[in-house]
Amino acid sequence: MTEQLFSHHQLFDFTKTVLQKIGCSPGDADIATRVLLSADLRGIDSHGVARLSGYVRLWEADRINPKPEKRIVHESPSTAVVDGDRGLGLVVAPFAMQVAIEKARNAGTGWVSVQNSNHFGIAGYHAMLALGHDMIGIALTNASPLVAPTFSVERLLGTNPICVAVPAGDEPPFVADMATTTAANGKLEILQRKNGVAPLGWIQNKKGEPSTNPHELKAGGALLPLGGDREHGSHKG
Repeated sequence: MTEQLFSHHQLFDFTKTVLQKIGCSPGDADIATRVLLSADLRGIDSHGVARLSGYVRLWEADRINPKPEKRIVHESPSTAVVDGDRGLGLVVAPFAMQVAIEKARNAGTGWVSVQNSNHFGIAGYHAMLALGHDMIGIALTNASPLVAPTFSVERLLGTNPICVAVPAGDEPPFVADMATTTAANGKLEILQRKNGVAPLGWIQNKKGEPSTNPHELKAGGALLPLGGDREHGSHKG
């Protein structure tokens, strides 16, 4: 595979143009592009511009509304529920975090859940929005069932990523951004494109046997939970 290098400016313009072509407003396309490129800049290639084609496919399948009317459907002084109107999670999640930040400013804490949305990129982008306000940010989401619990051959759980971002005064902030699997599905997608080999403990085949073939997931296999298989620490006791 021949590698090509593109500048941040080139990728930004390309990504924003594609998002506008599928119907996103310039403002929403700008936000979504910033979320995607923030992943690449942080070295998380699995959730950067490489995911753009997936969002286009969701739009083609009419699973994304490119011009959502995001709204609060329920709230209290410190909580809210946001309806994303089937919008890009890349756009809906920052909106929800801004609502949470404003509630935290007024009530001391803010908790916002989102319904009717989809994949929101790296959780870290959204959690880190709180850092500029000297607040702790938390972002987490459910995901499609691609994970087999220990000893199971059936996919029952999502990768369900979690991020916590904590300001640290004059020091760099503490940011923990992770999936609850050994590796995110996006990392397997990168290996699939490169015809690479996955480390043991990342995936199992449809029979529940350990595998290093990243294509097993498409053939009925499953991701493994944090810790991998039993031999790598997924099961205690």
